[in-house]
Amino acid sequence: MSKRPSTAAKRLTQANLETMGPEKLAALLMELGDSQPNLKRRLRMELAAEVGPDPLAAEIDKRLTTLSASKARVSWRKRADLILDLHVLRRMIAERLGALDANAAIARLLLFLDLSDPLAARVKDPKGELVPVFQAAAEDLSALSAASPPPPTAMATMLAEILIRARAPWSAWLAIALPGLGKAFSAAVLAAMEAMQRDRPALKSSVQILRVVADAAGNADAFIDTIPANLRHSASTGAAVAERLLASGRVEEAMAALKASDPRDRGGRFGLGRAETDETAINAWQIAYVAALEASGDADAAQTERWAAFEQTLSPDLLRAYLKRLADFDDVIATDKAFELAASHRSFAAGLAFLMDWPALSEAARMTTVRRSEIEAGAPDLIAWSARLEGRYPLAALLLLRAAIAVLSRERDARGALPDLVQEAEALASRFDDPGLESHESFVTRLSGRGRGGRG
Repeated sequence: MSKRPSTAAKRLTQANLETMGPEKLAALLMELGDSQPNLKRRLRMELAAEVGPDPLAAEIDKRLTTLSASKARVSWRKRADLILDLHVLRRMIAERLGALDANAAIARLLLFLDLSDPLAARVKDPKGELVPVFQAAAEDLSALSAASPPPPTAMATMLAEILIRARAPWSAWLAIALPGLGKAFSAAVLAAMEAMQRDRPALKSSVQILRVVADAAGNADAFIDTIPANLRHSASTGAAVAERLLASGRVEEAMAALKASDPRDRGGRFGLGRAETDETAINAWQIAYVAALEASGDADAAQTERWAAFEQTLSPDLLRAYLKRLADFDDVIATDKAFELAASHRSFAAGLAFLMDWPALSEAARMTTVRRSEIEAGAPDLIAWSARLEGRYPLAALLLLRAAIAVLSRERDARGALPDLVQEAEALASRFDDPGLESHESFVTRLSGRGRGGRG
């Protein structure tokens, strides 16, 4: 067997390190451990894991206690070491302890997440490096809980004691972790939190946290209780309340919540005299209203509302739901009607976006050529649409690309992208010999003459 080149032998690889032998590696690790506390802790945990879950849990608890009790501020010089230490500790809990005793690991991950608030007070984190650590812990918690038996009730009480004083960021981690722990566990957490607040009225837990726990427990009433009475008449709140009531089978109450938060004037239509102008909120309300009508058994009214909502929003999802409930061939007629509606929509960008997303590229190209004087949208959308139409519908692609160039020529920071786009437009224009189409030279001159662009 030929001898390996000396350069290969010096590379820091697992195979090369194995050639050193266990005794030499152990001595080297002992030497390094004396000067590197993080490495020394890791070695102790690894040795404890070889013995069993209890010794490893004890080592992990020591570190969790130290991190929780410390009040010293962490300087920017030590921040990187702390972040690395936290990642190592998290992996030891989730991977090493999790493989030995899942419930013990779940309990430690909850305590690990409980470090988030005190560490946020001690560490300046301009790069946002702490949040991903706890995000990863929440994901570990979800994976572990989904693969293990439900945690004991005592663990629900422990989590409730943490949450009763936790800050709002916990809600994001709970939304990841709680579904895997199961509804019964979340219900136990919610009950414990409610009991603690009854016993100690001064406790004011985060509303965001309570809502996430209530959702995970499937408790619509607990969710509704977090919403002040004066906010329940907004469209977005009414939709959120109705969604949860419908999930609980409480159709009449859901409909009442929707009627109390109806963003339309009595007898009016969306878009006319509405009390709320947030399109997202109105769309959410309309979707919830359609679902309530469907759940109440009024399928015809639900279909009518679906179409009315589609007319306002041009939502592909709403149209698909509408078409799904039509008889054969009726769906073809309705689809054509929807395409016509989009092509003539008051907003060129909204209409074309729907046709491109459906996709109905032939109709999108026709709309673009017919309404060429109305083309208006953001440059990224115009460029993307042009690229999709270029192969089969080059004229529409050219019109969209020229519109994008015109938009970018008015944006000082975006002018660096113009030369390549102008060159693409020139290549597209060269494919046409149509006296009715503005020449590339005329297009560029027109933009340059107004100080809005330049030659490619």
